[in-house]
Amino acid sequence: MTPATAPAAPSPAVDNTPQRKLHIVTPLYEATLDTRGAVATSWILKKNKSTGRPILAASSTRNNPKPLELITTPPAGIAPDQLFQPLRLVTGDAALDSPLASRNFKISGGSAESGDETINVPSASKRIDFVLHDDATGLDATKSITFFADRYSAEIEVKLTRNQQPVPQASLAIGPSIGDQGIDKYTFYLYAPEGIAVTNGAAQRINSIEAHSDRVNTGLINRLLEGISLKAVVNKPPDHEKVDGGVQWAGVGDTYFAMIAVPPKSLGGLEYRTVSYQQKTNDKPEERLLITALVPVPTDGSKTELYVGPKDHRLLATASEEIKQAGGPQVDLGEAINYGFLAWMRRSLAVPILFSINALQRLTGSYGIAIILFTIFIYSLFFPLKWQSSRKMKKAQKYAPRMKELQEKLKSMKSTDPRMKELQMEQLRLMKEANPLGGCLPLLIQMPFLFALYSAITISIDFRQASFLWIPDLSGPEPYFLYFLRILPIMFTGSMIVLQLLTPQPSADPLQRKMMAVGMPLFMLYILWSAPAGLLLYWLVGNIVGFLQQFIINRMTKEEPPPPDAKGVKKKPPKKLSPANA
Repeated sequence: MTPATAPAAPSPAVDNTPQRKLHIVTPLYEATLDTRGAVATSWILKKNKSTGRPILAASSTRNNPKPLELITTPPAGIAPDQLFQPLRLVTGDAALDSPLASRNFKISGGSAESGDETINVPSASKRIDFVLHDDATGLDATKSITFFADRYSAEIEVKLTRNQQPVPQASLAIGPSIGDQGIDKYTFYLYAPEGIAVTNGAAQRINSIEAHSDRVNTGLINRLLEGISLKAVVNKPPDHEKVDGGVQWAGVGDTYFAMIAVPPKSLGGLEYRTVSYQQKTNDKPEERLLITALVPVPTDGSKTELYVGPKDHRLLATASEEIKQAGGPQVDLGEAINYGFLAWMRRSLAVPILFSINALQRLTGSYGIAIILFTIFIYSLFFPLKWQSSRKMKKAQKYAPRMKELQEKLKSMKSTDPRMKELQMEQLRLMKEANPLGGCLPLLIQMPFLFALYSAITISIDFRQASFLWIPDLSGPEPYFLYFLRILPIMFTGSMIVLQLLTPQPSADPLQRKMMAVGMPLFMLYILWSAPAGLLLYWLVGNIVGFLQQFIINRMTKEEPPPPDAKGVKKKPPKKLSPANA
């Protein structure tokens, strides 16, 4: 498969302006800009503004720290001009796009007039103007970028005229595939860069595979109907994905980082482009995709805000407020975080959960200990529900033989049998007394909270590269022990088996109980083998606390009354006769 090329060719005009590179250094990040196209060629994040902790690439080790680079280096076999480089201007007119991509812009705002330059921004802000004039097309272009020392946001102002007539609209390239370039392999818990946007007030996520396809993604049900020819396939140009509606903001990001452009007003014309390339993984070629957003921006000099940083809910909330205070639109950049299924519910719960864990971390100095203490607190909070659930389950288990006996009797009875009504009434009493759903309901109440806690641990940058005991990174999988074992998943599975055997089940069938007690933990072992260590730590501690709670509950509910008889009266043991009466 050949890679899609950016719609621009080198300009035949002689460029007398020398090519230069500017290295912008702030306390939070370092960016490198190239005057050819006035684009960004590197953007390295240095530290987390909220915590002050350094931010490093995923490929870093304790002895070999590596900087976190967000911008992709063109893969082998793909020329740089085949990609839309970050911050490149695109108009859709090839005559204008050619000089915008290939000519060198002049710089005003630096201290040197020639050669590469390093510009330090230790405080306040610094504005750099990139200016281009092209005689052949009558194009005049100005791209002004203001960098701030204390925030991840920058401001971009674009002015475009042709023969002194304003160019109505342009697009700003965001990408390709902004994210941690130190990641070798993406997983279920660490997803590849994707398009993220809010159009017409609704958040959207554009998967690179969908954008790369030559057919429109119409959803799972429609896809099945298309597969059996009950619905026509809707085709689209490959490597293109047009997003309808007015754009409030759009960009590209991976699990933890993003580059987002926020136009000053809602504009239409958002597009995503993809380029395919071959990546060798374990000496086997693997097709991968680079995804780039073409975000519509005004060309009259209005400010477009650019956020390049962590997808942390606190930092995104702060950036949203800064944009509003600077005169920009009111936006919620927190939508950039992928909370997954039922995102609205998970987000409302995950934010206070993270606040609580961060407070515990400040007290203990360790995110691992903070997770342990928070898990103990949560399981203690839900102890009354667990106790109620266990009581119901135990009753359901105790009454199961009688329920089965009643079902068999009712099956063999005729509808005219006078005893049928009496047995049906007894069945209803037993169902009311020991309904297994009554035991499941308290557990279902906990599920939204547990989903939110899972989201908080898996998407929060706070846990990224936070060490605990032998674990170097709570956001990633535990390192292998003896080259093929992981301690946390195995301990989790063992604790889950013990807890399953200890917990009352609705069914009294011993074989079924053993299958559930062993089969489910082994399935979870397979699912969670490469899960983030912080998540496994939470589950393991939860199982240990649950074991202790279940032990207490079993002692409290040891003596349960026998099931009621057909008249609804508890059966009494037969009276023991004395020798004289015998």
